[in-house]
Amino acid sequence: MSEPANTFHEMAADPPTDQPYLRAESRPVKLIAARYSRLPFPNIGPLQEVVFDIGITALNGPIEVAGLVFKGYCEHQLLFEQRWPGRVIRQRTGESDLRIPVGTGLAVRALHFMVHGYEPLTMVEVTVVGKTVIETADDAETERGQTTQAVLQIPVIVYDNKTDLHFPLRGAWWAIQGADWSDLHKQEVFSQTYAMDFVKLGPDNQFFRNGGRALEDHYSWDQPVYATAGGKVAHVSYDMPDIQPGVPPDERMFRDDPRRLLGNAVAISHANGEFSYYGSLQQLSVVVNEGEMIRRGALIGRVGNSGNSPGPHLHFHLMEGPNP
Repeated sequence: MSEPANTFHEMAADPPTDQPYLRAESRPVKLIAARYSRLPFPNIGPLQEVVFDIGITALNGPIEVAGLVFKGYCEHQLLFEQRWPGRVIRQRTGESDLRIPVGTGLAVRALHFMVHGYEPLTMVEVTVVGKTVIETADDAETERGQTTQAVLQIPVIVYDNKTDLHFPLRGAWWAIQGADWSDLHKQEVFSQTYAMDFVKLGPDNQFFRNGGRALEDHYSWDQPVYATAGGKVAHVSYDMPDIQPGVPPDERMFRDDPRRLLGNAVAISHANGEFSYYGSLQQLSVVVNEGEMIRRGALIGRVGNSGNSPGPHLHFHLMEGPNP
């Protein structure tokens, strides 16, 4: 679970009013750390991880970002530290020029840190180091000026689920993406950071047959999806087409609505601040309505391949609101 707001959080400060300075912001405003008591590989003890975005804005003048410093703490005890010089930031962002014109910004997305889990992370501190840019009258750069910094402290919590969740599928399924460090969901730092994608395994322990080029070749296709817990249906979408496996979706389908990236979907409120979300459902398969009260185990739809999906699967995550 993560913060529902899609905005950057700014560290409160008293910046100068006449000199160029940096503003650092985080998205989300509060980090929820995932803790793993035991992982199958590598077997290196308990681990914890966080993911977030950083936004950097130049105010009162242009500034070139020179470095980033990341520190993770358990209260006042330092648990990890990383220093990124400009060359690393350029590789990470794909930007060849780290100069930020006045009033504009630079985003460093999907920052992922994993550290031992013997002591819990309680705060991540980010220091942005920059140099003011001095320009001539013809806007040609002449030199770097003074060093300026912005420091951002982001609280970290470990969240315990309130809802007793039951598996939403029947039979043998594989979590093809499931909140480890290779998970593509970490590109979205809000509710999907720790999402899971499930595919059904067939008798040969594969998740498709005949090359998997047709929807019907996938064992997941058309399988029933059940509510993991009872609650009130808070969101339903059902009109997006199922695309052929491996075919990129037409971006016009998303209609500037990011929820549609997850295709046909159902969100259920569990009346305790938690919402379960089921995505990539089959077109016109949803059998529940917004506002309807349902029980755990109720049929809600069928596995499809709608939205930004490479093949039939069920996308599932838990969040703090009805919008992913």
